[in-house]
Order: sequence, then C-alpha cells, then structure tokens
Amino acid sequence: SPPRTARAVVAASANADGIDASVRRAPGAGNVGAIAAETLEGRALGAVEFRFNTGAETASASIKLPPEIAARAARVRIVGETSAGAVRLMPSGSGRALVGLATETVQSQPLLSELHYVERAIEPFATPRRGGVRQLIDQKAQALILPDASRLSPPERDALEKWIEAGGLLVRFAGPRLANDADDLLPVRLRPGSRTLGGALAWEKPQALQAFAQDSPFFGLTPPPDVAVRRQVLAEPASEREARVWARLTDGAPVVTAAARGKGLIVLFHVTAGPEWSDLALSGLYVEMLKRTLAFAGRANNAAENKDASGPYLPESLLDGFGAARAPDVDAQSIQPQAFAKAIASPATPPGLYARAGGVAESIDAVQPHEAFNALSLPPGIARAGLDASRTRPMGGALLASAILVLAIDLLVALMLAGKLPAPRRAAAAATVLLAFALSAHDARAQPSLDPASDMYLAYIVTGDARSDRTTKAGLDALGEELRNRTAVEPAGTRGIDPARDDLSPYPLIYWRAPDTPTRLSDAALANLDRYMRLGGMLFLDTRDSGRAAGPQRPAAILLQGLDAPPLELVGGEHVMTKAFYLLRSFPGRFPNARIYAETPASAAARDGVAALLVGDGDWAAAWAGDVGDERQRELSLRFGINLVMVALTGNYKADQVHIPALLDRLGQQPPERRR
Repeated sequence: SPPRTARAVVAASANADGIDASVRRAPGAGNVGAIAAETLEGRALGAVEFRFNTGAETASASIKLPPEIAARAARVRIVGETSAGAVRLMPSGSGRALVGLATETVQSQPLLSELHYVERAIEPFATPRRGGVRQLIDQKAQALILPDASRLSPPERDALEKWIEAGGLLVRFAGPRLANDADDLLPVRLRPGSRTLGGALAWEKPQALQAFAQDSPFFGLTPPPDVAVRRQVLAEPASEREARVWARLTDGAPVVTAAARGKGLIVLFHVTAGPEWSDLALSGLYVEMLKRTLAFAGRANNAAENKDASGPYLPESLLDGFGAARAPDVDAQSIQPQAFAKAIASPATPPGLYARAGGVAESIDAVQPHEAFNALSLPPGIARAGLDASRTRPMGGALLASAILVLAIDLLVALMLAGKLPAPRRAAAAATVLLAFALSAHDARAQPSLDPASDMYLAYIVTGDARSDRTTKAGLDALGEELRNRTAVEPAGTRGIDPARDDLSPYPLIYWRAPDTPTRLSDAALANLDRYMRLGGMLFLDTRDSGRAAGPQRPAAILLQGLDAPPLELVGGEHVMTKAFYLLRSFPGRFPNARIYAETPASAAARDGVAALLVGDGDWAAAWAGDVGDERQRELSLRFGINLVMVALTGNYKADQVHIPALLDRLGQQPPERRR
C-alpha cells in the first residue's frame, strides 16, 4: 500500500463573517477535503470544502457563520481524518465575541467620538454592535462596554446589574461624568473629582505604565514608554485592596481595576476611551489590553471564582494522537509562565488547552504554523510493506512436528507416573521433559521497580476532582523542588494514591486536599488510613475552608466520618511544627490566617509524641503552586511545608528546643530573651 500522507490545520481564527482556516499538506496528499467548526462538546457548527491548487502546500477556506454561532467554536478539524494535527484548537477568547457598545442616541457626537476608538480597537477580534443596554442584553451580547458619556435609566441599570450577576462582563471607561458622579457599578469606590498630571497648574508630570504584574491578565505585554496618562480617576485606598489591580502607573496608582459581581465581572479603565486623558487609545497596547479583557466574555464566572491569574499553567483538556479530547492525567505536568510562551507539542507538553488560576485558556497545538512536513526515515534493515500483497507461509511441517513432540512428552510423562520406565530411563525422560520446556520457554524479564519504598515520594490522595488534584500535584511538585534546593531531603517525585487499593506504608506523609464536593470515603479506604496512622504514618487533611463557621457540612466533618480519628488540639507557638526547620509563628497558606489542629500529645504518646493526624484550613497546595498574590505569604507557606515534611521524617528531633526555657530554669539559668 502507498505510504500515508499528512494534512494538518495550521491556523484558525474568527472574522466578521465566520471562521478562516488554513490547511497544509505533505507531498502526495489529497487535493480536496472538508473542514468543520465544532463546539467544545463536539457538535458541528458548520463545514466547508477546501481545495489545494496544483503544487500548492497550503489551502485556505472560510466557514460562514453568524457572530453568535462563531463565538461558540472551540476547534476546527479536517473531516474524516483522525490525528492531532488535523485539529486546531480555538481557546476561549479566540472566537469573535459579540460585544455591545452602549449608546444613548446615535446623534450624540461626543459619544460617537468616544466609542470610535473602542470600536476600531476591537474590530480585528470581536463583533461590535451599538445599541441601548436593554437591546444589547436581549441580543445576547457576551460583553458590554459602557463609555463615560452613557447615562443609564433606572430600568436599564437594574437590567444591567442582573445581567452582570448572571455572568456578564462589563467594561467601563472613566471621564468627567464618572469623576463627578460615580455610581456603584464599579470595581472600586472612586474619590470625587479627578487627578490631573501635567499642565501649567499641575505639580505632577504625566505618568507612564508600570510593567504588568504576573497576576495580571496583561502579563507578557510591554507598555510603550511613550504612552502617558495625563488625567485619571483615583480609587479609594481601602476599596483598592478589595479589587484586582490589572495595571498601574509608574507611581503605583491603579489605572485598570476589576472585581467580581455575582458570577460576572466589572472592569474599569481609569482613563477615557479616547485620547482626551491619555495616549493609551492611540497605541497598539490598547488593542491587546482590550483583547485580553474581552477574552473573559463568556468566562466571567471563572474569573470571579479565581481571584488571581497566577501560578503555573495547568492542563484543562488534552488531545490524544487521534485528535480526540481527553482529560489530563492526575500526574500531568504544569508549565511555568516563562516556559509556556515557548512551549511546543511534546511528550512533556502535549497539545491541548492550558490555563492559569483565574486566567483564560491558551492552547498548545500539535503543528506549528510554519512547521515543515518531513517524512520519517526508517532505520536500516527495515522495509515498508502493505497488507495487500502479503505472502502465505507454509506452516504445516512445523505444526506437525510440534504436535508429535507434544504427544511424545505426554507419553513419557504417563509412563513415568505409572512406573513403567526403568530408573535410568526415567531420569533421561525427566531431562527430556525439562529440556523441552526450556526450549519452549520465552525470556521473562522483571518489570522495572516502581516501589516507592526505594525512594522518598510526596504523596497525596486522589479525590476524583480533576482540577483540585492537578492543583495538589502542582503544589507538591513546587514543595519538592524547594526541599531539594534548601534541605538534604530529595523527594523523587509526587505520587497520587488511592487509599482503598494502594499500599500506604512507604509514604511518611500523605496530603489530603478536600475536593469542592467532599464525600465519605469507602470502608476499605478508611480501614487502610486507620492502619497507616496506627503504624506511624502522618495524614494531613487540608479542608481549605478558612473562616467558615463550624458545622456538620464542613469538609472535615464529612471526610473524617468513619475514620478512627484521634483527639485534636490547636497547634500553638510551642509546637515542634514551629521549629522543625524554620522558626515560624504562623502557618499561612492561600489564606493568611490559617489554623492547624494536631493530635494531642497524650494521644500521640505511644508514637513518641508525633501526631498521626493534622487538620488545617489554609489550602497550602494552592499557595505552594503559586495561587497567592503575596510573595511573602507564599514564602511562609513553603517554609511551613518544609517544616511539615521534616516533622513527618524526623518526628520530635527538634522538640527539645521547645523545652529550652524550662531546662534552663531547672539549671538555675535564664534563657537569653529573659536576661534582656
């Protein structure tokens, strides 16, 4: 048969009329085919034929779709071909969202001028549509842009607020009206009036933009030095801490802020939509900032639940070799932001959709736009052959000889068992039988050892909540890296375990992060965990519910139901956990005021005072993985993680330090801190 040839979708993008796609082929591939746009669930939205010109390597095609339908496209694939290269992913935000531009009257010249810059900026990647607020909501706009000059009637304001709380994205711009009469559809409370930078009567000079922080959706963009802000509205300092700051001026003043409202999101640019207050509207950065902001259209709920676009990229959905979507494995690797920008499809970074906490999804595609197709060279001595000309091979003689040999062996065994053979012959027959089995036996090689007892692994309980398990693994991977960098402990990796089936004894510490919907463990899992704790293991349950009131529906009450849990007490400043490696006064995780409860010393006396069970509420895995805005807070959470591992490995090795004041008192001396 002829060798298979390849065709791949190398580009796909939305336009005003639908979706444009580009297909590349290897030499010898077919001239005609079809491509289809599909939703995330695999439903076809539309298809069109593509055709290669004679000798051409690429062909283009356009799938005609209304903007509302095109915005739902998640991927483009070549119909009838099953390979990862035949699929091009269109992450959330790559489709053309329907964006409403709220207007009062089409004759309002200032409003037209204000919206002109916004409309021109979003035309390359979105479908702008002007109209009243109620009209745009009825037309299923995925985002609304509200300029400063637009005034809302009470019914419009009520409809807009309900739309946002249901998951809508509202983007607002400042101006004279907002500076003098601010409403509450804002991410922050504003100071009355505006701040003027530059001019004959101003003390301050116009300000440029700071480099964008890693937790900003604009991270990776470079602010041009010639973009200056001459006037802005200022946020009240107290409310600034409650919102997310996406962009700041060089003096630290926020210039773009955002906050969740129900399931939706409100974003405020603290300058005008046009060039009246800044040069932003005249720069290419304006286009990119609006593009990344509108990428949250349809995903505002995700942005509201995840407060910081930070941490590594985690896989959300991957493609297998046949182009089918699959859920990532629990041990799928995370990718740091700096590495993701250069990542290409590989075994370590398979093609699929990846996202940071609080961010929109981005893709790694199987084929790069300018990647050349090269035929694989077969190793020497390997010939290519099809199935259409296979030769028959006579096996009658070999099968007959094998049958005769088996009959002979059977006869000899029967004679031996009946005692009909003399002793020498019996020995020879036995040797013949053994020789026959030896000749027929195949090589048997042991599987490589996967026994975790030979190395130290950081273990966690797989809960079945894929997103939570990926966060747990990313956090433990980061903690393991810090252990290798800072201590003599060198974890060989991270292991996800099933407490109902796996042997838990090789793991000194098991981290158990509560899923979003906790359920009671099976009896087999509970019995295995009970045995693990009795034999000296340490189980750390992270309920990640800091600040909630106690009750029967809290994760700890549900997950520990049926477990032979020992009595617990709050870990204080004298506990060995505060001195095992770092000196700590608190144990912050993603929540700064996290608490930890440990088995009481009286209950743990049989194990030299080492707690078998710890329960905390700080969501430490998320903090270790980088899902925390404060670097100092993440550093303290990593220090706690190192102390936790040290206690699990060394027990009360450092416990004597806790008793130094009492020991010195007995010796008639005073601790240094008492002498001062």
